[in-house]
Amino acid sequence: MSRTVLVVDESNGNGEQTGRLSNQLNGSWIVQRANREETLQKALSLRPDCIIFDSSQPCQQHCQILKDLHNHIHTRHIPVVMLFEEHQEHAIRDFVELGLSDFLIKPLNMNELLLRMESISKRNNHEQAPVNKHEWPNHLSIVAKNTANAVAIIFPDGTIDWVNKGFEKMYGYSLEEYKQHHQHEIYSRDSNRLKMVVDHFREGEQVFTLEHEIIYRDGNKKWIQATLTPVHDAKGCLQKILSVETDITKLKAEQQRSDDLLLNILPFEIAEQLKKKGTARSKKYRTVSVMFADFANFTGLTKIMTVHDLIGELNEYVRKFDDIIDRHYVEKIKTIGDAYMCAGGLPLKNNSNPFDVTLAGLEIRKFIADKAREKELKGEHIWQLRLGIHSGEVMAGVIGSKRFAYDIWGNTVNIASKMEEMSEVGKINVSGETRNYLKDYFDMTYRGKVQMKNTPDVIEMYFVNRLKPEYSEDKEGIYPNDRFRKILAQY
Repeated sequence: MSRTVLVVDESNGNGEQTGRLSNQLNGSWIVQRANREETLQKALSLRPDCIIFDSSQPCQQHCQILKDLHNHIHTRHIPVVMLFEEHQEHAIRDFVELGLSDFLIKPLNMNELLLRMESISKRNNHEQAPVNKHEWPNHLSIVAKNTANAVAIIFPDGTIDWVNKGFEKMYGYSLEEYKQHHQHEIYSRDSNRLKMVVDHFREGEQVFTLEHEIIYRDGNKKWIQATLTPVHDAKGCLQKILSVETDITKLKAEQQRSDDLLLNILPFEIAEQLKKKGTARSKKYRTVSVMFADFANFTGLTKIMTVHDLIGELNEYVRKFDDIIDRHYVEKIKTIGDAYMCAGGLPLKNNSNPFDVTLAGLEIRKFIADKAREKELKGEHIWQLRLGIHSGEVMAGVIGSKRFAYDIWGNTVNIASKMEEMSEVGKINVSGETRNYLKDYFDMTYRGKVQMKNTPDVIEMYFVNRLKPEYSEDKEGIYPNDRFRKILAQY
């Protein structure tokens, strides 16, 4: 097999030597010539097995050429032989430090040069053997021919050296077609993700996994997981990167469904903690507003409605409650039979929670009243609701191992439940603590005091009637106007 040598010369004398060299190589070496300025360009295009450099007049430009050859990923491993004049011994050390493979002193002995070139060629083949063992595309092609995985060999700068047939199956394009239509997120010169991976490989990392999204030929998107493995030469320098890509679109879809289900069960912040850490930290909250809503006539409805109709309507009400509290930044805690429990001010703390929960209560009460009027006109059974709210300190956390539940505990929960129990149909009953937050903005009716069971506590109670007219945008006092929203934004 013929090998290529690139001879860089700038003198007629050396040109004659180049001609002599061509005659004596007898076809085992193909000789190409270049001047100093085009050395790197020709080395990149020819990829020679050896470069012979005449250093008749050593200068900074020669040093720069050696640096450029050594720094470029595609030329750094090409051996360079320098030809020096007898009086240039002092310059040899500088060039050797720049990566020079060998040198000869002129006048040039052709036989010695040939021996040096043969020696360099054998040494270079030996050093590259461990790399070639990993890089044989033909062998890799046989292994990967029938796999759905895409296999690519890339250079650290993102240039693609080779891909298997699985690449076309996965992307729907041949490599050349894909390059024309898309900028690959990993296999490109401007990929910051690849630069990060290369840095990790140079620090000793052995395998790196990335996920990225691609666009298939028909326009559909796929999620791809790329497992990147470094390939080093005998000197430990990063030579190339082997990438094996797997289509994880279905896995991503399942993961998204699992995430959505988790978010339906737990608050977003708590779900994120569980996904990242496997646990969620329990916390104590100084001021939280808890609301209970309970259907006053549910037991009676169970006796006159079918199971299907009863559960269907209950679900309709609960879904509407979920929608209302979500718009007011209130967190649903749970349903207990026909009772609905929610709280404001957690898991993200805020100071506006007494207002948020009360505004949500007003909307829920209006929805129940509107539905009751509709049902009455149709001659259907009417659902009646009581609401109770109390503000105070609670503890919150996740319990369970198979069925996670985010729950809250404390006397505040007990008092809120008592406020609902002592309320009336179609009324919102709040404690004195909650009333202290609301008194300047809501119209309320004092109801008296209630003795708490098993405690000496006596709790004042108030009915919340509506927002005061100056803070409401509707006649019923349900929805806050801009003036009140500005006040609310300050909390």
